[in-house]
Amino acid sequence: MIESAFTLICFILTVAGLISPTLDFTILKGKKIVSPYITLLGLGASGIILLFLSIVKFGQSAVPIYGGMLQVGFYEMFLSLIITIGAILVTMASLSGVKYWPTSPSFYSLLSLGVLGSYFLISIGDFVLFIGAWALVSVISYVMVGLKKNRASAEGAAKYALMGILASVLLLYGIAILYGMTGDTSLSIISTLAGTRELMLVLSLVFLVSAFGFKIGIVPFHGWLPDVYGKVHPALIAFLTGVVTVGVVGLIVKILFPLAAIVGGQWPILIGLLSIFTMTFGNIVALIQRNFQRMMAYSSIAHMGYIFVGAAAALSAGRAVGLQGIGLHLASYAFAKIGLFIFLAYILRKGLSVKLDDLKGLGRSMPIVSVAIGIILLNLIGIPPLLGFWSKFYLFSAGIEVTPWLALIAIINSGVSVGYYIQPIRYMFFEKGSNPPNERLKRMKVVPRVPINRYFILASRDPDPRRKAM
Repeated sequence: MIESAFTLICFILTVAGLISPTLDFTILKGKKIVSPYITLLGLGASGIILLFLSIVKFGQSAVPIYGGMLQVGFYEMFLSLIITIGAILVTMASLSGVKYWPTSPSFYSLLSLGVLGSYFLISIGDFVLFIGAWALVSVISYVMVGLKKNRASAEGAAKYALMGILASVLLLYGIAILYGMTGDTSLSIISTLAGTRELMLVLSLVFLVSAFGFKIGIVPFHGWLPDVYGKVHPALIAFLTGVVTVGVVGLIVKILFPLAAIVGGQWPILIGLLSIFTMTFGNIVALIQRNFQRMMAYSSIAHMGYIFVGAAAALSAGRAVGLQGIGLHLASYAFAKIGLFIFLAYILRKGLSVKLDDLKGLGRSMPIVSVAIGIILLNLIGIPPLLGFWSKFYLFSAGIEVTPWLALIAIINSGVSVGYYIQPIRYMFFEKGSNPPNERLKRMKVVPRVPINRYFILASRDPDPRRKAM
């Protein structure tokens, strides 16, 4: 049943991704834009199928499909569902902005295919398919960043592509070493290497960790992220945070955890050090930012550090809680960042900038947007009973069982983050501005403010993760 359902999902998203630009560019020729509605239909159908499978297979481990090319279980379907919901929110928000870009059909086509590629990354079972899925998601990400066709997008796409090429080279080196030692491309062969301490095997692990670190912005592989997340149009960054990041973290769970047995007891220490450097650097640099969007870029780096707290614990005694924490925090992070970047795109569309000084008085002139941003920021801080609280609770609880020193540093970092998350709230509600434009609800009907905020509040009740464009 899972194989048939996955085949249907692949067919739906492939058709949606290929037919939408064909209709808009060749048949309708710009007279009417149908790409977003085709994309929503495809994502909605895929989401329904995934939700059904998640309910039917709740709590079950992964099973091989397509001759072992993919390994699909409840955890994989849960992460795929996060990606699908995030992509739907991005598509809905784009109806008032991106839809009117000349490149909008390409945006919706790439979004559908990017979601499909992320499904493959999360459920990967063979290195050959892994390389194909990695290439698909990578190329789509580079093109997506450059779709706005302005200076910031061009620079961001170029830097992202250069760093991405380096990550891909490291990835291929790591896979080549594993294949050379085993003679097999199946991920299941990794389990046979447990206890092996050969230098080449450790080198392969270093290459893979570095490649994944480049992709999600782990320090010291984060150099591209502030310029891409902090300068490119927010609607495009919403795709990276809600789709690509979740897919790559799911891939890390799939590949690095089996390989972690190679380094044994040193695994929590190695990953823990990466986690400390990442969340500390992200939080400290975010404190001195005066641009809201760039601040959220460094915040994204810090949250990858939090996720690695769960990764450090998930191999040992805290495996179950660690994996739950990673899944729950991915949901909290993805939806929060999608919501923030959507609202930042709306603010830009209203003629404002995203500098903190330009947010003064926004709570009076645009109260709904300001309250929504405030709730999302409180969620990122981890204020109960919002989802962000429960996700951090699971992550840090897993860390306490295995690496209490790492959990303590993560809690301190979470406290430090309050210093910059509270700044936009202070500027919006407690500073007087120079009469920025008022929000008009009829122009905001496509901004999914209610679903995003309702999700943070309602999800916290069950913390078990089982017009014209600018």
